Amino acid sequence: MGVENFENGCRSLLTVRKKAPINPYLITCDFSPALIAAIKVIFPESAVQIDGFHVMQELNNGIRRDFKHYRAKHYRDEINELLGLRSYLNDLQEERKHADLLTPESIPPLKKIISSHSGAKTCREVIKQFLFLLNTQDPHSFFMIFDVKLNKLLKKYGEIVKEFCDTLRSKFPKRKFTIKGRNRVQGELLKKLKTLCLKCRKPLKEEAREFSKKQFLLFKQPEKVSPKAKTLIEEFLKQHPTLKEYREMTLMIGEIYRESYNLVDGRQIDALTQKKNYSNKLNTAIATLKKYKSEIIAFRRVFLEHPELGKTCRANLEWLIKRVKAPFKASLNRQSLDHIVNRLQLQLGCEVRNFIS
Repeated sequence: MGVENFENGCRSLLTVRKKAPINPYLITCDFSPALIAAIKVIFPESAVQIDGFHVMQELNNGIRRDFKHYRAKHYRDEINELLGLRSYLNDLQEERKHADLLTPESIPPLKKIISSHSGAKTCREVIKQFLFLLNTQDPHSFFMIFDVKLNKLLKKYGEIVKEFCDTLRSKFPKRKFTIKGRNRVQGELLKKLKTLCLKCRKPLKEEAREFSKKQFLLFKQPEKVSPKAKTLIEEFLKQHPTLKEYREMTLMIGEIYRESYNLVDGRQIDALTQKKNYSNKLNTAIATLKKYKSEIIAFRRVFLEHPELGKTCRANLEWLIKRVKAPFKASLNRQSLDHIVNRLQLQLGCEVRNFIS
């Protein structure tokens, strides 16, 4: 066909019509405007239907974009903030290689953290409390203030920083507070602050990974949901209640392909609403479905007039396309035409007519 435009579409379909003098009840395609227009010109008596696979794909791809934004908001952004704090501490470590004692001017200000990000917020506050110790000259004052700060920190944050406080306190000199001891503990302080950032980041990464795995459960239609999957979906929506509307959205559109022919009227598409909090991709998908509503539900009239047609023809022909391609793989295209026709009949479970020869 070459470039997918109206002219090439008409040329290809005209060739098909000349070689196969048939008038299909229903012709299935995707959302290509050029192909839809070409079909209507070359096969004006046939109904043009947009395949259910592409309908669900269009909607679900838009929903996935919203899930991506949700994941970034709840996990990725905070993970990046923690990585930024770790990078900040790396820079301070590099500075200490050139000077045992940092000056106030050599310590850059900390970046702001989104208030809802509790882990990153805690790490930033802990780092902020200890920064001035990096330029405290007197070893005795350094360790006395350090000990007081650790006690306050433990009282405020509890178990979150217990290991951090205990480890640093164990590094204190046993006998005499010296400049060498101060420098050693300052180095340990920066290391343990980095470890604290890692400790807060690790559960976030695990949660983000679990979210990425389980989000796809929300796209499953009822007929494909096992009891185990149903339980997982319910638990997932309890953790993320704001995603419930997306689950309801994909189920609502999927209903078009589950209900009886005489009930199909496109009301599910009419019920879709564009919202400001949706991503541009989802709002575009909703607009596309509304624009092609008549083509999406075109199968209704055809199946009411021809009840003998198989139910699979109204919903998802993508699996049929894969079966059509199967005989041509693994060098099967070198076989005789009769062999390919027989393989196609076996794959599709229906009559296959040859219009090539």
